[in-house]
Amino acid sequence: MGLNKGSSVALYQQLVDEIKSMISTGKLNEGDRIMTEGELSSSYDVSRITVRKAIEILVEEGILVKKQGIGTFVASKKLTRNMGVFMGFTQNCEANGQKPGTRLLSASLADPAGSDEKTLGLAENDKVIVIRRLRYIDDIPVILEENHFSQKYAFLLGENLERSLYAILNEHGIQTFGGKRRVSVCYATGEEAELLRIEENSAMLFMKDVCMNPQGEVIHSCKSLICPERYELVINTMPDFL
Repeated sequence: MGLNKGSSVALYQQLVDEIKSMISTGKLNEGDRIMTEGELSSSYDVSRITVRKAIEILVEEGILVKKQGIGTFVASKKLTRNMGVFMGFTQNCEANGQKPGTRLLSASLADPAGSDEKTLGLAENDKVIVIRRLRYIDDIPVILEENHFSQKYAFLLGENLERSLYAILNEHGIQTFGGKRRVSVCYATGEEAELLRIEENSAMLFMKDVCMNPQGEVIHSCKSLICPERYELVINTMPDFL
């Protein structure tokens, strides 16, 4: 293997392009460990400084990921979600050219949680519909979510809940419009880690959504535990006219 030292393209950029090509052609796959800096330096006959700069660029672009004391690996393709745009998981996956999947964990009529009464506008003694699901991207578990609906959405319990909830709601004449979102950090319990195939106590994103209809009425709340290695939140701060 070698790079073209007579080219006007910098050697580090040639190495960046070479590694990208190996990933796109399947010579390197998600989760594969790449050669060490020393091995790359020897194989491509370039300095370690050149190798280090190429790897830094690929890590910055999210193509490679460094794991302390283990090595550098091909990163999993992340689902990119624009925080400023209201979009369901299924629609977001399809827009990114990825395959969405859902496993229903449980669906039941239950007593409300502490915040449900205020968030969902419940009356005294009202129950809530609780739907727990595991969401997949290209057959890899990414999100563990728990949706809470008021009793008037009890028809959901008779539906196939491994489909898009928003598609089901739309079929019943219920439009989703937008809502509120809060994001923080949490750590995986043993059960959560097992479902998401990660290590216990791994850092995760915790996202709390409240979805509303066009009239501003709350449809449901959703708590999502997200594996950050497989999911990326983007905030667009550019003005609309740009």
